Amino acid sequence: MTEFEALIPDKGLSELQLKYRAVFMSEIGREVLSDILMQCHFGVTLDPDNKVQVAEYNVGMVLLERCGIFRHNTRRDVIGALCSITPATDE
Repeated sequence: MTEFEALIPDKGLSELQLKYRAVFMSEIGREVLSDILMQCHFGVTLDPDNKVQVAEYNVGMVLLERCGIFRHNTRRDVIGALCSITPATDE
């Protein structure tokens, strides 16, 4: 077992995905990942004619996949987590 595999229970993740999780799943790492995803237009409507914007968004999706978050077998969990968020009220 590698030092990274010891950090996270086996969920079929590659060693690289375990390394990404080790970096981004701490409190500080989540803050940094959130900032990176904001720069990658995560959660906003993209202009399909803006190739740069689409490419930046795709980088964000790759980061989430590398963290083991967006994978073929996690989509229901991701959707469930997003649906459980209580909308913020505008002040």
